[in-house]
Amino acid sequence: MAVNIYRNPFILGLWAPTYLLIGTVAITNDFLMGAMFIMATLGLLGAYVTEFPILNGLYKNELLHKVAVSSLLGILFGLVLWAISMMFIGTGDEADSAPISPAGKFFATWIAMSLPAYLLMVYQVNSLNKRDLEEEDRIRTEKKKNRKSGGPPMKSTGGF
Repeated sequence: MAVNIYRNPFILGLWAPTYLLIGTVAITNDFLMGAMFIMATLGLLGAYVTEFPILNGLYKNELLHKVAVSSLLGILFGLVLWAISMMFIGTGDEADSAPISPAGKFFATWIAMSLPAYLLMVYQVNSLNKRDLEEEDRIRTEKKKNRKSGGPPMKSTGGF
C-alpha cells in the first residue's frame, strides 16, 4: 500500500499554522486588521456553505474549509489565553520595562493559535480522507436537479 503524501494529515495539517501566520501578523499589528482577517475567514466558511468553489477540485475546497474551521478555533483559543493572561499579569501600563519583546509576542501569539489549529486540522483531514467526495457531490447535484423551481425544498401541503 503506497502512502499518498498529498493526503497525509500531518503534512496537510501544516496549512492551518501557515494560514494563522498571516492572521498573527494581522492580529498583532492592529485590531481592525485582526477583525478583517476573522471576517475573511468567516467568508471562506460562507463560500463553503453556499457551495461556491474557491479552488478547483472537491478535495481542495474541503481542505480550505477545514483550514478555516481550524483557524477559527485557534483564534478563539488564543483569545481565551490572552484574557487569562490579562487577569494574572494585568494590562502592563509601565512604559519602562516590557515583560516580552514584540518578536516574542508575535511568536507566542502564533504558537497559542497554531497548536490547537494544527491538532484539529490533523483530525479533520484524517476523517476527510475516509470520505468519498465524488459520490457526495453526485448525490448533491442530483438533489439540486430534483428540486422544484430552483428554491429550497418546500413541504407538500396536499394532504391538509
